[in-house]
Amino acid sequence: MKKMSGMIGRMLCGLLLVCLIVPVTPVAAADEELDASRQRLDQIQRQIKETLKGLRGKKSQSGVLSEDLERLKVETRRIERLAKNSKKQLSDLSDRLKKQRQTLKNIENQRAQTEDKIRKRLVVLYKSGEVGLIKALLSETESPRDIAEKYAFLSRMVRHDRELLVVYRQQSKDHQVVVSELDALRKKQSTVVSRRRKEEKTLQRARKSKKVLLAEVKKDTDLLNGMLRELRAKAARLNELVKTLETEQTQPYTENLQGLLSQKGRLLWPVPGRLEVGFGTGRHGDLGTLIESHGFDIQAAVGTPVKAAAQGKVIFAKSLRGYGKLMIVDHGSKYYTLYAHVARFTKQIGDSVAAAEVIAYSGYEGRDAVYFEIRKGGKPIDPSNWLMPR
Repeated sequence: MKKMSGMIGRMLCGLLLVCLIVPVTPVAAADEELDASRQRLDQIQRQIKETLKGLRGKKSQSGVLSEDLERLKVETRRIERLAKNSKKQLSDLSDRLKKQRQTLKNIENQRAQTEDKIRKRLVVLYKSGEVGLIKALLSETESPRDIAEKYAFLSRMVRHDRELLVVYRQQSKDHQVVVSELDALRKKQSTVVSRRRKEEKTLQRARKSKKVLLAEVKKDTDLLNGMLRELRAKAARLNELVKTLETEQTQPYTENLQGLLSQKGRLLWPVPGRLEVGFGTGRHGDLGTLIESHGFDIQAAVGTPVKAAAQGKVIFAKSLRGYGKLMIVDHGSKYYTLYAHVARFTKQIGDSVAAAEVIAYSGYEGRDAVYFEIRKGGKPIDPSNWLMPR
C-alpha cells in the first residue's frame, strides 16, 4: 500500500508539473549593430582592393600614394578598433553566460526542493482523502471549539499548499526566462565569434595591403623622396596659410587679451586621448625616415568633441590639403591654435569661442586622431610647455 501511495503521489505531482510549464519566448533577430559592422567591413575590403588595383598606375604620383598610405592606415586602425570591441564583447558575453548558468542552477535546486515538498503533500492528501477530512470536521463527538480549531488548522494547511504552488509556478517561470536568456546569449556569442573571424581576416588583408604599398615605395628611391617632399610641402602650405591670415585679416583680433602667454602651462587639451606623435624631429612610423612634426597628433575616436584650448576668435574654418578640415583660432598678440583632421565644425569664421567650448568634432574620413598646433606668428611652438600636465 505504501509503495502504491508513493507511486500515485509521483503521478499526481507529474501532472501538476505539466500544467505549470510556460512556453519559451522566441529569441530576437540579430542585433542591428552587428549588421552595420559587417557592412563597414565590406566597404573597407572594397577600398583596399581598389588601392592595390590602382597602385601601379599611381606610381609616379607621390601625393596620391601618400593619401593611399594614410587611408590604409586609417582603415587598418578602424578594423583594429572593431576587433578590439568584438574581443571585449566576447569577454562580457562569457561572463554573462557564466552568471546565467549559475542562476539557472540555483533556480533548478530551489525548484527541486519545492517539487519535493509538493510531492510529499500530495501523498499525504491521497492517504487521508477528502472523506477523512470531512468526517473530522463533522464528527458528532467533537465539541464546536474542537471543530473550529481543526478547521483553522486545515485552513492554514490549504494556505500553505497554495503558497507552495505559487512559489513553484514562479520558479518555473523564472526557469524558462533564464533558459531563454541563455539561448539568446549563446546565439549572440556565436554571431560575435563569426564577426570577429571576419574582422581578423580583413585586418590581415589590410596589413598585407599596407605592407605591399610600403614595399613598392621603399624600393623606389625617387618615389620615396617624392613622398617625403610631399610631407614637407604639406607643412609649407600650412605655414603659408598662417602668414597670409596674419597679413590679410580685415578684422584684426580686438578682444582685450594678451595672447596665450599668461596661460602658459595651463592651456586645455583639445581632446582627452593619448599623445601619438609629439613635437619635433622623429621617424615616420611607416617610411622609417626622419620627419619634422610641428604639433601633436592626439588619439580621438570618431565623433569626439574638440574643445578650444583657450578663449579666442575663429579666423579659418575650411579644408586644407593634407590637413582635412582645419580650424585656426586667434588668441591675440599673434598667438594661434590649430585643430586639423576634424569631421565637422560647430563654429565658423568670425565666431568668438570660450575656453573648453566645443568647436568641432573629430573623425575626418574616419581618422581617429586630431592634429593640434600652437603658433606664435608663423612659428610653431612645442605644445608640451603650454598644455596642462596630465
